[in-house]
Amino acid sequence: MNKLSMLVVHICLLSMVGFSGQVGAYDEKDVEKLKATGNCQKCDLREANLKGANLEGAKLWQANLEGANLSGAKLEGADLGGANLTGAKLEGANLEGAKLCRTTMPDGTMVNSGC
Repeated sequence: MNKLSMLVVHICLLSMVGFSGQVGAYDEKDVEKLKATGNCQKCDLREANLKGANLEGAKLWQANLEGANLSGAKLEGADLGGANLTGAKLEGANLEGAKLCRTTMPDGTMVNSGC
């Protein structure tokens, strides 16, 4: 095989590897843990689709929810202390009574509610 052919093969292989994984996305084990227990402290939930989920009273302390879809989620009384919500979708989410101590909100601001 000549050098050009080898280069094409390598590019094709790298492309397939790149498209097969979820780069920068949530950890499926963490999503399952949240669903099963309602607790997912320090979890990687980046870009997870939690739209409409019942997360009432969930313990999401220091969870990474960057870019997650939490639209319409029930987060009443949830502990989101230290969580990263940068870029998260919160339209219609109920955060009544949620602990937002040192929580980074979707716009990047830090909130200290419920500390």
